[in-house]
Amino acid sequence: MDTFLTLIIALGGIATGIGAIWAALAARRQAQITERSLAQTERSLAEQNERARLNLSVDLLFRYSDRFESQLFLSRRRAAAKYLLDNVFVGEEMVEVAHLNRAGWDVCHFFEELGQLQSVEAIPVEAVWNTLGSVIRTYWPLCKPAIENLRKEWNTKAPYEGFEHLISVVAELEREKGIEPPTREFLREVMEREAVQGEDEAIIGEEPPATP
Repeated sequence: MDTFLTLIIALGGIATGIGAIWAALAARRQAQITERSLAQTERSLAEQNERARLNLSVDLLFRYSDRFESQLFLSRRRAAAKYLLDNVFVGEEMVEVAHLNRAGWDVCHFFEELGQLQSVEAIPVEAVWNTLGSVIRTYWPLCKPAIENLRKEWNTKAPYEGFEHLISVVAELEREKGIEPPTREFLREVMEREAVQGEDEAIIGEEPPATP
C-alpha cells in the first residue's frame, strides 16, 4: 500500500513538473510572439516616420522653389542681379561690394531660411543642390563681402549663418562629385541670366495701358 501511495505521489510530482515545463514553454513562446510583434510595430512606426519626414522635405522644397520662381521674387532676383552686375563686375575685374541693395538682402534672406531648414536636415542637401545649386553657389561669393561687413558693423557672426551653412554643404557635395568651384565667367553668366529671369512673363502679365 505504501509503495502504491509513493508511486502516486511520484507520478503527481512528475505531472506537476511537466505542467511547469509546458507553462514555461508557453510563456517563452508568448514572449517571442510579443517581441516579434513589438519589433514589427517599431519597424512600422519607423517607416511611417520616414515617409512623413520625406513628405515634409518634399513639401518644403516645393514651397521654397515655388516662392523662388514667383513673379514677386523674380523681380527681386532681377534687381539683385543687376545691382551685382553693375557693382561687382568692373571691366575684366571683380570687386567686392561693402553693401547690397534691398533686393540683394532679400535674396540672401531667402537662402538664410533655406539654410536653417537644411541645418536641421528638414531638407536633404542633395535636393537643394539639384533645385537651386547654381544660384546658391553664385550669390554667396558675390554677397559674402557685404555679409562680412554687416557682421563687423553688428559685431556678431550671427547674420546669415544659415546661408553660410548652406553654401558649405553645397560646396562639400560638389567636391565629392568632382565639380570645380565657380569661375568668374560662370558667376557673371549666372548673374546675367538672373537679371532677365521672368521678364517675358512679367511683361505678358502686365495689363495693357488704359485708352485715353
